[in-house]
Amino acid sequence: MKTTLCFLLTMLLVACGGGSGGESSTEPPQAKANNVVAVTVETGPGNNINIPYVTVTVCIPGASRCQTIDRVLVDTGSTGLRLLSSALSGLPLPAQTTSTSNTVVECGQFINFVTWGPVKLADVLIGEKRANNVPIQVVADPAYTVIPHSCGWTDSAATTTADLGANGILGVGLFVNDGQLYYSCNPSSRFNDCTTNLAATQQVQNPVALFASDNNGVVLQLPGVAAGGSVRVGGQMVFGIDTQANNQLGNARVIQADASGFFTTTYKGVALRNSFIDSGSNGLYFDDASLAPCTGSSAGFYCPTSTQSLSATMTLKGNTTDIVRFEVGNATSLIASPNWVFNNLAGPSGDGFDWGLPFFLGRSVYTVIEGRSTSAGPGPLYAYTN
Repeated sequence: MKTTLCFLLTMLLVACGGGSGGESSTEPPQAKANNVVAVTVETGPGNNINIPYVTVTVCIPGASRCQTIDRVLVDTGSTGLRLLSSALSGLPLPAQTTSTSNTVVECGQFINFVTWGPVKLADVLIGEKRANNVPIQVVADPAYTVIPHSCGWTDSAATTTADLGANGILGVGLFVNDGQLYYSCNPSSRFNDCTTNLAATQQVQNPVALFASDNNGVVLQLPGVAAGGSVRVGGQMVFGIDTQANNQLGNARVIQADASGFFTTTYKGVALRNSFIDSGSNGLYFDDASLAPCTGSSAGFYCPTSTQSLSATMTLKGNTTDIVRFEVGNATSLIASPNWVFNNLAGPSGDGFDWGLPFFLGRSVYTVIEGRSTSAGPGPLYAYTN
């Protein structure tokens, strides 16, 4: 049974706010370069639609004891690696601690849920790339079950593969560290009054930024699908931008994001300044009162009686613009099909324009980390090809 839950995995910044159709599938290309890893969009542990997955290996720092974890969601809308405790199979990663020797615990705040759990240190391997001694979040650690009110109510926490639609989240977004809420005190205090101003380098980190090379961002490359969708597609994530022959910006359209990771999309004459590009969102999310909302199990998506052909205008770097055309199908009909990957799934959003997974299909989409250099200038930048 499919889960029709709307996934909007963009992380809240605490500091500032053409392919085959039908039942066919597209297999991933063989990863040949040392900066390439396979990405698949297919049904996962939560039986959710439009979820891109990668395999990640984590090791005890400096040791050979490791755990390989598949079905980790690739998310350009957040920063850092977050793994469910259950996926680590008891791997004893060392805890991140403060000067008082208390374990650091994090509240990761996303649009529609929170992740709660300790920060631990791991060597992180993705394909042939390695980042050492990376602070990651272990989600739903059984030793930390009480969530402070300043983080969110317990029922707002994602604690299972069904909640996440994955075994974890690999945040490869625009920022080096995640800027979230951190706590450090004795667990018996229930963490109500022990928030801590953790140094940026001790916070959960974007593993890509810690690679020895190809460390200024990522390129997600996924094939297109027909209007009826596909059972599965395979693509790749390329590490680095303008660092090797396979990750050049070339003629890609470049967007300058602001300090919060937002840019302006104009839709039907309205400038939506809190717009972003997010592979962790399983649809395109924007408000349009003319599109009929779905009801029942498809609530949260749009269900027009016929497929709608629409467009929006991206504001590019240098104050130029680009018109992006897209379609919105009937989510109830799409979800009822045998397929799991769709380019025309959309739903309402309270603010901005969320260019989710459908935007990535048939494109190369670049995410440049803040302060890191490219031929188009330093990040935070997005870029994409048509």
